[in-house]
This record gives sequence, C-alpha cells and structure tokens, in this order.
Amino acid sequence: MDKSIKNGVSIIVPTFRRPDGLKTALVSLMDQTANDLALEIIVADNDPKGSARDYVENFAKTAAIKTHYLHVPAPGVSNARNGALGAAQGRYLAFLDDDQQACTGWLQTLLDISKKYEAALAFVPTHARIPGSSKFNDYLVDFFSRQGPDLTEGIVDDFFGCGNSLLDTGLCTLPAPPFSIDMNETGGEDDLLFSELKSQGIKIAWSRAANANEDILPHRATPEYVKVRSFANGQSPSQECADTKNWLGVAKWMLVGAVQYALYTPMALLTKLTNKPSYIHYLAKSASGKGKVLWFGNFTPKLYGAAVIENTAF
Repeated sequence: MDKSIKNGVSIIVPTFRRPDGLKTALVSLMDQTANDLALEIIVADNDPKGSARDYVENFAKTAAIKTHYLHVPAPGVSNARNGALGAAQGRYLAFLDDDQQACTGWLQTLLDISKKYEAALAFVPTHARIPGSSKFNDYLVDFFSRQGPDLTEGIVDDFFGCGNSLLDTGLCTLPAPPFSIDMNETGGEDDLLFSELKSQGIKIAWSRAANANEDILPHRATPEYVKVRSFANGQSPSQECADTKNWLGVAKWMLVGAVQYALYTPMALLTKLTNKPSYIHYLAKSASGKGKVLWFGNFTPKLYGAAVIENTAF
C-alpha cells in the first residue's frame, strides 16, 4: 500500500452507463483541495460490459489526481460501492455520484467539518438541476435537492444520502460488507449503513460553506418517478426498525404513514385535477406515507442492479 494515502482521501465515484455525467463528476474533482492530504479517485464501473473503461483510463493519463478504474460487473448499487471500498486506501472516503458535480471547496469543506467536530460523517447541500422547463420544475428541484437543516454549520442528528458525503473510517467501525448486498436492487443501503454507524455513537457534521450539483436525467424528472422514489424512501424508517426488531417503531411509522396517506392523497388528486404545480409535492407526500405502511415483502420497488439492467425508466 502506498503509505502516503493511508491518512489521505479516497474519492469514490460509482458509475453505470452515464458517460456525460461521469465526465462532469471527474472534471469537477480536479480542482478540489485537501490541505496536504494525498488523494486518489476510484471509479467503480457497474456496467457488466465495462463501458466506462476507455474513458476513465484515458482520463487517468493526464488527471491531476491519481485515478483508478475498477470494474464491478455484478449489477447492484451495493456491489459497486463495496467494490470501491475494497480498493480504497485512504482513511477518508468521499462519495460523489456520476450525476453530481463537486463545486468549489467541496472536499475541503467536508474534511474541515469532519475534523473540527470529530465527525465520522460529514455532509453539505446538494442542488438539483432539472432539464428543460415545466410547471413542475420548482417542486422537482426541491424534491431532488438536499436542503438539510437551516444550520450554517455544526453537529446534526440526521444523516443523508451517500452521494456527496465524507466518511472518516478512523472514527467508526464498518460492517462487513459495508453496504448490504440485500439492497442491491432496492437501494437504501446507505441509510442502513449510516444507521448502523449512528448506533455506534458517531457524530454527524453539516455545513453550507460548499455544495454539489446534481443533474437529474429527463426520465427521472417526472411525476411517475417521483411517486416510485417517494414510496421507496417512505419505506426506509419502517424497514430500519424491522431490521432491528423494533416492532414498536414499525407500528409508529406505519401509523404515521397511514395519517400522511390519508391527508395528502386527496390533495394530490385535487391538485392533479386542477393542474396545479404543487401536485408533485402532494404526490411525493402521499407516496411516502404509503411506503411507510407497505414496507414489507414484494412491495419494495427495484430501482437498481439486475432488476433494471436493461431498463432506463429508473
């Protein structure tokens, strides 16, 4: 192992058939700073055909940061991230998705707040960019963005999604494998991991001093996708309680979900009939409530991995 990277940063970029997004992500990383820490980038290509290989290997020849191509052919979001973590040599793991762009000061801010607050997890906002122009755009931007707390900087109670985050492996113990392979097709593997880390008593830091942009592909900027994604997101708290056999917690979230569904479904129908842009907001709330109730069995949508390997709808 290269000793210079032991206390440095491994930037993990999972990718699946998004050549334009991957290019944007990698280019945005070239201007990032991390004081005097060593940096490496690991691109985990989850396409069984290895479609990103040529671009990444050519990019690596002139990249300002040492860039590695890793082929993880077994489909699944957990497989891709676990493969990258297995290859990563740095103490700090920074995650950037292949539809995201790291803005100025992104990595430095994540490192600064992680060190300042001795936080194993660090997050900054994500700003969604929606293609085209529609009456739903304002609501779609809100749906896909990570706004986070109003707090400018400090310790927070909640964690967020893995894309656009930093993990300090020196302040926590990762399970094996870190990301559950049971969630390869459904997602939620990051919530499960971060929930486990939170149970270890880690600190979670937040800052608004930097951010990442996220480009939403046209097929995702639709009411149907919002509905499916919100349902899946709504399932998470109920599923997390079930995983720990916290049946009282499951009952609580199912009750919350039933109330949300009863409140927001009529509003979603009304705003759809009256052609109001706020339809997206109420649709998401209604679907999330339904997900909290129907969290079990085959109700979980399959949005990743082998289930959608030839499907661009999600």
